[in-house]
Parts: sequence; C-alpha cells; structure tokens
Amino acid sequence: MIGWNAMTSKWVFRAAGAGLLFGTCIFAVGRIAAQEQTTPPPWVAPEDAKKMKNPIPATQENLAAGEQLFSDNCVLCHGEKGVGDGPGAKTIKVKPANFTDPKVQAEPDGALFWKMSNGRGPMPAWKDVLTDEERWKLVNYIRKLGKDAAKK
Repeated sequence: MIGWNAMTSKWVFRAAGAGLLFGTCIFAVGRIAAQEQTTPPPWVAPEDAKKMKNPIPATQENLAAGEQLFSDNCVLCHGEKGVGDGPGAKTIKVKPANFTDPKVQAEPDGALFWKMSNGRGPMPAWKDVLTDEERWKLVNYIRKLGKDAAKK
C-alpha cells in the first residue's frame, strides 16, 4: 500500500484544484454562451388577430397622436425613427423590432396591434395601459415610420 507523503499530497491537491478550475471554466463558458443567444423564436400573431382591421383612419390628427404616444411609450427601446436603436435597447438581450423593416411593414395591422397588446419578453403588454384606440393610432404611426424610411 502506498502511504501519503508530502509529494503525494501536493499532487492530489494540485490535480483536484486543476479539475475544479477546469470545471468552473466550462460552466462559466456555458452560461455565457446561453446568455448570448439573442435570436428569439418567431413571434407570430394568431390568425384571428391578423384579420383584425384598423378602425382608426390615418388622418394627420391621428398620426400626430400616434407620434406622441410613440414618443411617450416606445422611443426608449425602438428609437426615434423606430429602427430598434433606442437607449433602452442596449440594456436588453433581445433587440427591439425595427419598424422600418419590410418584414414588419408586411405584417397585417391586426398582427401589430395584437403584439403590442400582449407583449413578449422585454416587450411589455400595452393592453392594460393604452386604450384600443391609442394602440390603433400607434399602428398607423408605425406604418408612417415605414413609409418615411422607404422615401430615403
């Protein structure tokens, strides 16, 4: 039987320490990799929501009201031009929607209304904060952001 001597003790403690350090590093790398995953699954509105029609006409008055609502509630994350570059966007893992993106602009009004109403992840649900009319005005303003970006 081999006895414990100073040399054996040092070797055992060094091996255990190295193993613990290696395990900690693997765990940390795995946690970092998991946190960096910023591509959420597709956000798809239900079919009945997609079919909803915007009852609020896109008049100058309604667009101005939508712009004010956007400024008060959305700019922090979506930015002044609606491209998802607001100051709050830097603090969340999931990039806010770029409202000028043709994919977003191609979504039906009802889908945009449903998404802002129900929220997901860092996007808050606005149905208990803003009225239906206010959210429809925001949909009109989001459409305007897309048209303005397309002109440039």
